[in-house]
Amino acid sequence: MSEGKSFSVSDVIDSFGISKFTWIMFCFLGLAMIFDGYDFMIVNVTNTFAARTFWPDNAAPGALMGSLTTWSLLGMVLGGAVGGILSDKFGRKVTLTLAVLFYGVFTLPQAFAPNYEFFAAFRFIAGFGIGSCIPVVTTTFSESMPSKNRGVFITFGMAFMVAGWVLASVIGKPINESTAAIIPGLTEQVTYLTPQIDPATGKAVLDASGSAVIIQKTMFANWRVCYLIGAIPILYGLFLLFFMKETPAWYVSKGRLKDAANRLAQIEKSARGTVTERDPNLLIIPPKPAKSSPDTLFSKKYIVATCAIWSCYFIGQFCVYGMNTWLPNWFTGIGYSSADAETLRMFNNIAAILSNVSVGFVSDIVGRKRNLAFSWLFAIVAIIICSLFVVKDQFVLCLFLMLLFGFALNYAITAVQPIMPESYPTQLRNTGVAWCQAFARFGGAASPIVLGAIATSGLFGPAASPNWNQLVLVLIVPLAVAFVCTLLFVRREAKGKSMDQVQTEIETT
Repeated sequence: MSEGKSFSVSDVIDSFGISKFTWIMFCFLGLAMIFDGYDFMIVNVTNTFAARTFWPDNAAPGALMGSLTTWSLLGMVLGGAVGGILSDKFGRKVTLTLAVLFYGVFTLPQAFAPNYEFFAAFRFIAGFGIGSCIPVVTTTFSESMPSKNRGVFITFGMAFMVAGWVLASVIGKPINESTAAIIPGLTEQVTYLTPQIDPATGKAVLDASGSAVIIQKTMFANWRVCYLIGAIPILYGLFLLFFMKETPAWYVSKGRLKDAANRLAQIEKSARGTVTERDPNLLIIPPKPAKSSPDTLFSKKYIVATCAIWSCYFIGQFCVYGMNTWLPNWFTGIGYSSADAETLRMFNNIAAILSNVSVGFVSDIVGRKRNLAFSWLFAIVAIIICSLFVVKDQFVLCLFLMLLFGFALNYAITAVQPIMPESYPTQLRNTGVAWCQAFARFGGAASPIVLGAIATSGLFGPAASPNWNQLVLVLIVPLAVAFVCTLLFVRREAKGKSMDQVQTEIETT
């Protein structure tokens, strides 16, 4: 069958609706994000145990322990910035495949780290791959999904990433707490110093001078096994190399109209089992930007959109990643065991999956800006409730509070996601998404250290056992700033519009 009328990539993909092709891309991109989430979050799951290995004589490593998370985030900044440019230049498939292979290959050496410097170096390098993966997945979702469902699928990508976080907790918890060496010769025995905790109060025992009483304990460095598991993405990267295809929207952006038409035919074959012959010369090419270099993000046409997504995502990263690092310390500080504290963090991340799934549905119904503005207020209310009601010996209550906490904070950061790819044309799309995420990771990288420094400053109780119920209220300030930024800078509404229509509006207004 042939078709002699003009057509756009979005028109064709929208005509198929949700199809077999949709679910194939959903699985391809989702698995990449699960592995990405695991390789990122495993450092938060293991940082207490790694800190005891690297600094056994430091009973309160504080900001040092937080810096274990920071190194990968700094690598993600550079990886995202470079990966975005590479994706717009060489394609979504090439960039995603290389990103997955990269973070798999460079996570493996961390299992054998003899010291902090070695571990930090490879966390930083692996972060290049982790940082490149997330924006290219967001961009590929935006170019591959039906317009009316685009917000749902973009935020589902983040749900997959958080599923990787949960997987890291599920896998890491029993490994870290094993009382025997899992791999003798690799998971060595460690003797470390730690504050003595009064089981009645959950607080550090203080001596006559008011300092924490320090005692000696032993463990096995089984945390290393978690990084062996983190190398599995190497196999998935090879799978993507052979089976993933490029997006037709990227082909059009490069003027490769025949390749775009052929790819649309492949998609139709997958979606309907039939193929319509389409003349590549009839492909509608959306207006192109005059320039597509990174500095274009700050030009008059794009600066407001850039301010919107950069400011909001920076604040979201600061709040989410900082609290993910320190949540276990919050609960061990009020008397819960390390196992219970890790379970509570896992429930926090399970709630994040639920929020990431639901935020896209709401965004597609009420619109991007309205949904985002509501999300910051919701997060503020959730933080106040948790500050008031997280208490010792109320484990079930704390489970529900962590469901609320994780849902609210992750709802807010994920509500920014649909706006990212909708703010830029195809030629600049992944650069725009990646540079936003790269900038925001300065917030994620800084927050474990900043919150750790605040926790050990004495402003919220003893450095060895700060009052996290009070400290968590500090997050209200950046969340309020994000609400104001949303009102000021989010202007364009793309709910229900095709990506070609969005690009045309951007370039003609």
